[in-house]
Amino acid sequence: MRLPIFLFLFAIILSSCNSKSGNKTKADEGLIIYDVSYYASEKENPIVALLPNKVELRFKKNNISLTSEGYLGFFSTKFISNFDCDKSHILLKVLNNKFNYEFPKEEVAFIYNQLPPSRIKHLDEIKTIAGYKCKVAELFFEDETINPIKVAYTEEIGLENPNRNTPLNEIEGVLMEFETTMNKIKTKFTAQSVSLEKIASEEFNVPAEYVLSDKATLKKYIVDFN
Repeated sequence: MRLPIFLFLFAIILSSCNSKSGNKTKADEGLIIYDVSYYASEKENPIVALLPNKVELRFKKNNISLTSEGYLGFFSTKFISNFDCDKSHILLKVLNNKFNYEFPKEEVAFIYNQLPPSRIKHLDEIKTIAGYKCKVAELFFEDETINPIKVAYTEEIGLENPNRNTPLNEIEGVLMEFETTMNKIKTKFTAQSVSLEKIASEEFNVPAEYVLSDKATLKKYIVDFN
């Protein structure tokens, strides 16, 4: 059976299960949990029932690890990007099968259907999300049939190039609320909590049991399920 998989895009932070209030320095290690919602209902697209409803992003010293799990744990995905390496990784686990796809750090991950915006307009609008002050930008696309999209990002988190491998890599702040189209399903991510906590260095390593695979192998599970 071919299973859909989501994994996302961006990065974030904080420390010791407390909110950021009172912390005057930018965190460089921590965890952010995003709520994931879909614009299609299960009735409209039954595949939505298999998709994850949260994504966890861990970071340490500008390294990023983004994980999601769906369908009662039968599959999971993990995005790993080590800042000083020229390759990023998508790890996919389907039952007992484990795959590792590596690709250039400057390349947009193939799971994103959405093209990069043709223009980014930074607005005079401020939002507070998960205790962080966020700036707001509006994205415009070359295809005028695509409506502009607003995103919220914070510069209060010490993570360099947080949106690497995503269509929004030109935005330098950590994305806290945004929409994207993945696997042909419009999806919204909203940061629900940010925690300062120690993250193990092993979180950013590729486990030995994951077999190096090509894009076609992963695409048959991640993209070609419709």
